[in-house]
Amino acid sequence: MGMGTLEVTLAERGQIVIPKEARDLLGLKPGTRLQLSIEGNRLMVEKKVQLDLNRWLGSALPDGLTSEQALAELRGRAVPWQSETLPAKPKTGRAAKSKARK
Repeated sequence: MGMGTLEVTLAERGQIVIPKEARDLLGLKPGTRLQLSIEGNRLMVEKKVQLDLNRWLGSALPDGLTSEQALAELRGRAVPWQSETLPAKPKTGRAAKSKARK
């Protein structure tokens, strides 16, 4: 997926042009926010990605968990309250299908 190294020239006012092939590969369009960082003698340019949580608000089913409990569960941490407040999850996959056939 990479393009390798591209050479660009710094303009008089300190501007560079990102070649079209690179813009297309990264999905860069006018107005895209970029983040610059310096590592040693390297100038790193990264596409700044902003997660739009508004499209997810209200789409989850209520399960009785607090935000902290849900986040802890998502992060894979031990959740001591899980056995108390959540019903056991039904088995899915091959084991459940073979059990259902019997």
